[in-house]
Amino acid sequence: MSKKINLFAILVLALMVMFTVSCEGPAGEDGAAGAAGANGTDGVDGVDGNVSCLTCHTQDNMDSVNGLFALSGHSAGNYVGYAGGRGSCARCHSSEGFMDYLAGYGGENIAYPSAWSCGTCHGNHGSLEEGISAPLQTSAAVTMIEDGTVVDFGSASNLCANCHQSRRGYAYYEAIDSVWTDDVNGNDSLDFVVPDGSVYINSSHAGPHHGPQTNTLKGMSGYGASSEGTHTSVGCVSCHMGDATATEGGHSFVPNLENCTVACHSTVTDIAAYLTEKQDAVSVRLTAIADALVTAGALAEEDGEYHPHVGVVTEDEFKAFWNYMVVYEDHSHGVHNPGYFNTLLTGAEFNLGLD
Repeated sequence: MSKKINLFAILVLALMVMFTVSCEGPAGEDGAAGAAGANGTDGVDGVDGNVSCLTCHTQDNMDSVNGLFALSGHSAGNYVGYAGGRGSCARCHSSEGFMDYLAGYGGENIAYPSAWSCGTCHGNHGSLEEGISAPLQTSAAVTMIEDGTVVDFGSASNLCANCHQSRRGYAYYEAIDSVWTDDVNGNDSLDFVVPDGSVYINSSHAGPHHGPQTNTLKGMSGYGASSEGTHTSVGCVSCHMGDATATEGGHSFVPNLENCTVACHSTVTDIAAYLTEKQDAVSVRLTAIADALVTAGALAEEDGEYHPHVGVVTEDEFKAFWNYMVVYEDHSHGVHNPGYFNTLLTGAEFNLGLD
C-alpha cells in the first residue's frame, strides 16, 4: 500500500515540475512608437563674430581714416629716405624702425625703410584689454632719451611720446670744452678751447630735436622753472584726434577747434580768434628773440627762416638760444603749455637784454 502512495506522489511531483518549468518562447514584435515630445525652447543667439570688428573696420570708417591720414605729416613720411634707415634716427623715421625698436632690437640701420602706415601704430589687439579704444602697438610709459625721466600720460598718448621728445638736452652743449678735428693725416688736432663762460654751438642742427612736445607739455628741457601744463591731463590724442571733419581731427592730427570749445573752453565764444591772438603774441616775441640771436651769432637768417649757427656764444646767449629753440620746435606757438613757454621766453628776453 505504501509503495502505491509513493509512486503516486512521484507522479504528481513530476507533473508539477513539467507544467511549472518551461523554455521561454520567441519575443513578440515591437509595439508602435509613441508620439514625439514637444520641442524645447530655443537658446539666445550669440553675438555675430563680425560685430566687434565692424566697430572700426567698416568700409566707410576705413575710407574716412585713410582720407584724413593722407592729409597728415605722418603720412608724408618726412625724412624717411634720409633718416628712415639710419642709426638711431630709424626708430622714429620709418615704420620698420619703429616696429624694430618696440620689439627691443634698437630700431637702427633699417635696410629698406618705408613711411608710417596703419600698422606702425596699430595692430596689437591685445591692448584693447587695457581699456584703450583702438589697438595700439604700445601704451606703456616712456623713458625719455634725454635724461631717463619716465613719462606716463596714462593713455594712448604714450605711443606719441616715444618719438615726440627732444632727445638731446642743453647739458650736451654745455659739456663741450674744446674742439678737435682730424688733420690731413687723420690725426686729432686741437682747434680751440671753449673759454669759460661760453658755449660752443657745434651744428646747424643744434637744439632739441624737432617736435619735442612731450617735453614741453611736461615743462621739461628749457632754462627756467619747470611747470607742467594743463593740457598734459588730456594728452595728445584728445586734442589732435578728436571728432573729425573732412579736414580736421581724427587721423589728420590737425586739432578740430570745436573740440576745444566742447571739452574745456566753453566760455570762449570764438576759439579760432582766441588762439590766433595768443599765438600771434608768442610769434612776435619769438621773432624779436631770433633777431637778437642773429646779432649774437647763435642763429643765422636765410629767406625769413632762422637756423642754428655754428660758433661760440656766451652762456647767457646760449640759454636764450636754447629756450628759443624749445619754443620754436614745439610749433604750437605757445598752446601746449602757455605758462612754461612764457617762462622760457621771458628768460631768453632777459638774457638778451630785451626785457
